[in-house]
Amino acid sequence: MMRDNLLGYLLNALEEDEARDVEVMAERSPETQQQLQRLQSHVDLLENSWVDVAPPAGLAARACAFLDTPVGRKSSSAESSAAATKELDETPMEDRPIAKGSRAFGALTSESSRFTMADMLVAAGACLAAAVIFFPALASSRMLASRLQCENNLHQVGMALHEFAYQNKQQSYPAIDTDGPADFAGSFGLPLVEQGFLKSPEYLSCAANRPKNDKFRLPTLQEVAQAAPDKIPGLHSNFELVYNYNLGSQKNGRVIPPRMQGRSDYPVASDIVRVGDKGNLAPNGHGVTGVNILFDDGRVEFIRLDEIPELVRQYYFNDLGKVEAGVNENDPVLGSGFTKALAGR
Repeated sequence: MMRDNLLGYLLNALEEDEARDVEVMAERSPETQQQLQRLQSHVDLLENSWVDVAPPAGLAARACAFLDTPVGRKSSSAESSAAATKELDETPMEDRPIAKGSRAFGALTSESSRFTMADMLVAAGACLAAAVIFFPALASSRMLASRLQCENNLHQVGMALHEFAYQNKQQSYPAIDTDGPADFAGSFGLPLVEQGFLKSPEYLSCAANRPKNDKFRLPTLQEVAQAAPDKIPGLHSNFELVYNYNLGSQKNGRVIPPRMQGRSDYPVASDIVRVGDKGNLAPNGHGVTGVNILFDDGRVEFIRLDEIPELVRQYYFNDLGKVEAGVNENDPVLGSGFTKALAGR
């Protein structure tokens, strides 16, 4: 949809407010500027490919003369057919009528082919324009399908988390250990799968982040705890593909797991979002447009990063600006992969 808007902007086909949005985005995003330049080159190619070609001289006069010439009646007799055949045989080769198919093929190489070549240029331009419009739309539809699949996955994870919380007195979601072999955010799904709250570990990962036709598997807690040092990297690799999860909050030097309270503004899990060295957010799976977030009340919402970036950003840093457990119960932080609840551990 974004590339459709960029193409509409170049063709002056957008409303004023839509055009302003594109201009603002182009000022803020070098990537958007590059896309505009690439699309402009395609548009320029279409404009330059149009050539005004005059019709062949005397075309109108020849057409009128042809229409004024009476068409002879077809002879049904054998003698007339034989006479026509004999006349054709006696006609020099260069004066014989040319088959329709040969005439059309020869037009491509004859001196009078300028009009036909213009038609070909127009057709090529139309195909190019269709490609410019169709392929971005196809990519957009695939991205939407991937996004909806992850939305469904997060709904399944949300129901599993609620069932898990109902089974304990504190009504807490799974805790992230502060030390041990599973002391990272991606391990939150292990108790959900092993205790039967989640039917398959594939619900914990977005298919867009996995190799095609690759079946997603997570090791058990026992496998992680008993793994030999040389086996740990292989066991841990799939945890990088698990959704972000709430790290909990800090209290008296301990980490308290998040509690189920039905809050509509308290995030529990999300699509994978990694934090760069400079504090920039890097969503995985659905381009850079936005992220699916599962909230405490079970709702999943897709939030666009370019519309409300600060709202999204606060979910991945605590109130001290760190990527670790919140400083209080109302300070949610969504960690990815091997993010630890306490960064100093």
